[in-house]
Amino acid sequence: MPSLAKTCSECGMPIQVGIAQCEHCGAKVGTLFDEKAPALESRGKKIRQVAARVDYFQEVEDAKERANNSVVLGLCSFFCPGIGFVFGITGVIFSILALKALQRNSVEEGRGQATAGFVIGLLAIIAQVCYAVYIVKSGRLPW
Repeated sequence: MPSLAKTCSECGMPIQVGIAQCEHCGAKVGTLFDEKAPALESRGKKIRQVAARVDYFQEVEDAKERANNSVVLGLCSFFCPGIGFVFGITGVIFSILALKALQRNSVEEGRGQATAGFVIGLLAIIAQVCYAVYIVKSGRLPW
C-alpha cells in the first residue's frame, strides 16, 4: 500500500498531504489521489465558464418573461380605470428592459412580444389619460 507522504518529482523535497503544487520549486505535483490529475485551476475555469453560460441563459429567460409580463400589464391596464395608468407605465418599463436585454444578448425570440408590450402599454397610458379627461370634464368625479 502506498504511503501518504509524497515528494516533489522536480526538486525531491517532501510535500504535505493534499497539496497539488510544490511549496519549494512551484512544480505541479497533482493531488493526493493522482499525481497526473489536472490542477484545480482548470476545474475552476470550467466552473466559471459554465456559470457564465447559465447566467446568459437566465438573463435571456428573464427578458422573455418580462416581455410577456409587459403585454399582460398593457392589456390589464385597459380594463382597470385609475390603477391601469400604473399598469401601463409598468408594462412600458418592462418592455424596454426586455428589449435592451434581448438586444444586448443578440436574441431575436421575444423581441416581438416586447415591442407589442411597449405599443399596448403606450396605448393604455393614452387611454387612461383620455379616461381621466373625460371624468373631469363630465363632472362625474368620485369625491
